[in-house]
Amino acid sequence: MNRLIINADDFGIHTEVNHAIITACQQGILTSTSLLATGPAFDEAVELARQCPKLGIGIHLCLVGSLRPVLPQSAVPSLVTAQGVVPESYAEVMKRIFAGKYNYEQVYQELDAQMAKIMATGLNITHVDSHQHLHVLPQIWPIVQTLMKKYHIHRLRIPREDYTFKALLANPVRAFGRDGLTYLSKRAMKDVRRLHFTTSDYFWGMADGGNMNEQNLKYIISRLPFGIHEIMMHPGRSTAVLSQSFSWGYHWEDEFHALLSTTIRQYLQDHGIELIHYGDLP
Repeated sequence: MNRLIINADDFGIHTEVNHAIITACQQGILTSTSLLATGPAFDEAVELARQCPKLGIGIHLCLVGSLRPVLPQSAVPSLVTAQGVVPESYAEVMKRIFAGKYNYEQVYQELDAQMAKIMATGLNITHVDSHQHLHVLPQIWPIVQTLMKKYHIHRLRIPREDYTFKALLANPVRAFGRDGLTYLSKRAMKDVRRLHFTTSDYFWGMADGGNMNEQNLKYIISRLPFGIHEIMMHPGRSTAVLSQSFSWGYHWEDEFHALLSTTIRQYLQDHGIELIHYGDLP
């Protein structure tokens, strides 16, 4: 039997995202989410999570996305802009790294503070992942390993979507980014095995990132090879409202509706695909 984790990223980033995630857990097929310690709607997310105990809760480490760090700006100056927020994009972080302007002790301290904040909620934490998947960058990955061991967490996302998946169908820019991420993820897998960490056998959601509508979700589910899978989602109740705050071009509402789809639910039941979260893995 195939086992499937359906994870919603960015829990805590906005109330429209928070409520979509809880509704999709209570009424749909969502099994897992990733909580942003730096999210402006963090406190609301924590309270809502208590209303859905079957929802797996991961730690969504954050060094990008124009969000304020958990630590004061004065404690992590190399990680933030003049406005006191982390850079908007992955590219800006890479520029800082290659220019030698990124302080890894500050990275450790900030990620430690993020994990401590989430662990202090008392929620049952199932795994670790990160905003824009920065945790698999070679410069960041050893820090994440150390912190996972500190907090006794051994499950995590390794975002290695198959190079050939939608190779001719996906947006070329997104496909190029996916391929680079998959390369880094395959390197990280050596340490996952060495440290006896646990991850899924397959990951999906890069080629369709921000556009995991019902059609795209069904396309993936209908082609799953045997194993344990994670599908990454970004649901939200209102694309119009969220687009006022974020310029990502995501189709939040379409993803929300996909998670509530009775057609998808019936397909999962008919094909014996078991819905789980990371906490169900050994």
